[in-house]
Amino acid sequence: MTTMEKPKFVYATYIRTTPEELWEALTNGDFTVKYWMGFRFEGELKAGGSMRILPPKGKEQYGDHAGVILVCEPMRKLIYTWNTKDKDQPDLDQKRDGPSRVTYELTPMGSQVRLRVIHENLLPEDLETDPNTFKGINNGWPAVISSLKSLLETGEAITFSPPN
Repeated sequence: MTTMEKPKFVYATYIRTTPEELWEALTNGDFTVKYWMGFRFEGELKAGGSMRILPPKGKEQYGDHAGVILVCEPMRKLIYTWNTKDKDQPDLDQKRDGPSRVTYELTPMGSQVRLRVIHENLLPEDLETDPNTFKGINNGWPAVISSLKSLLETGEAITFSPPN
């Protein structure tokens, strides 16, 4: 990585579902709270619409991630900005040259859908070297997407508890 490149996180998984069901799971707040550790997605599903990811009660310290929907192609692609306000490290906001960006790409593949999550315009501090935590983009997204996959395929989300 050169000094001009910023870290980027890419995660892909294959889910036995339909594009319609996966889209609903990604964009419906009543669904996201089931697999995203209680976090609720709210958004105006159109380019230029606002969006928020609201923490559950008791977890307000994890922030209210607000942004703008940049691309909305139902059942295919959703791109939104992700404004991070880290209450533990307020100096990080001054290092950022704008919000990071999250992309969901849905690709039908027979009886399953490939979901790619791309989180761009990150800082090195957004990534966590300790794999035994849910902190950091690189630890959080796999946990959330694994729980989503489980919920869609089995009807049960994964219940996470902090590692010992």
